[in-house]
Amino acid sequence: MNSAFALDITTMEISRTTPDTMPPDYPLPEILDSLVELTAQRERKTLEISLLTTLRELMPNCTVALYNCRWIDGHPWWRIQLDHPDQEPLPNQPWTLPNSKILRILQQQDERQPVYQTETGLCVPLYQINQVVAVLMVTPNHDTDIDHTLLLALARIHENFLNLLHASDSDTLTGLNNRRKFDSQLYTLVASQHPELPRLPFLALLDIDHFKRVNDNYGHIIGDEVLLMLAQRMQQFFGEEDGLYRYGGEEFAILFRAVSAEKAQAILEGFCERISNQPFPQVGQVTVSIGFTRLDQSFVPSQVIDRADKALYHSKTNGRNQVNQFEALQQQGFVNEVAVASGDIDLF
Repeated sequence: MNSAFALDITTMEISRTTPDTMPPDYPLPEILDSLVELTAQRERKTLEISLLTTLRELMPNCTVALYNCRWIDGHPWWRIQLDHPDQEPLPNQPWTLPNSKILRILQQQDERQPVYQTETGLCVPLYQINQVVAVLMVTPNHDTDIDHTLLLALARIHENFLNLLHASDSDTLTGLNNRRKFDSQLYTLVASQHPELPRLPFLALLDIDHFKRVNDNYGHIIGDEVLLMLAQRMQQFFGEEDGLYRYGGEEFAILFRAVSAEKAQAILEGFCERISNQPFPQVGQVTVSIGFTRLDQSFVPSQVIDRADKALYHSKTNGRNQVNQFEALQQQGFVNEVAVASGDIDLF
């Protein structure tokens, strides 16, 4: 069911309860305002904050928390993402295995239900491609009655928008973020840097070595399998807060933070080594070349990409299966800065 249709159904369900059947104090104007706010979001973080704010306003006698789920080797891990609308998401919270009751819900071992009763309240799973990706936990204070219809309506709207964001922001083959998402997040990251933060932002461009040979020798189906497996290994190696993107073809992009350029180099070299030491079915060894650069507010996004691309080209033409930083290559005289015309600023 698409989001627009689902929203129409939800609106009709609400309208059936008014004005005769809805209690006089039912906050219909607030619900409509909340729906407008919720459906205006285009980023997952702001969408989550909007959902939590809406639920807390409409259910003031309940505690509402949002948990995100992450699947690793077929097992679900979760961590609290938000438990208060005024609070920023908690990126440093550890991923943990849920208790046995929640585990059965996430793995869909019991009969699937829209709402599950737990020891403390209600659990509402949110799905993406039939897999749980988030969970709403609602705990009533004292003997408060929870409006299941309202809770489910807002949960389904949120779920529909999560799926729309996933469809518009994700690469179909690999499941990583796509080029459109990369352009948007690179612009945001360049524009919102804070020099006082302890970890510096970097952009890395990664290319699979001799990928044409894979397609020529084994066919495009196996080539797609290599792309998919590489993407999965990227997700396993890099942190949840690192941005992973399929940049185009066999090229990928990574937006990440590190305490120094040396640490960034070590992280990327560790990934290169991990890939070269893990055989790919049918193909055997696969290696990658990487070029990276530090993000700087003095550059527009197109300049940042150009710097990382020059470092990547150096890696590709000087042996492959290696990592090079643009700034280090520049100091050694191997690469030069190319001035970007002022008109390029308007490209992003």
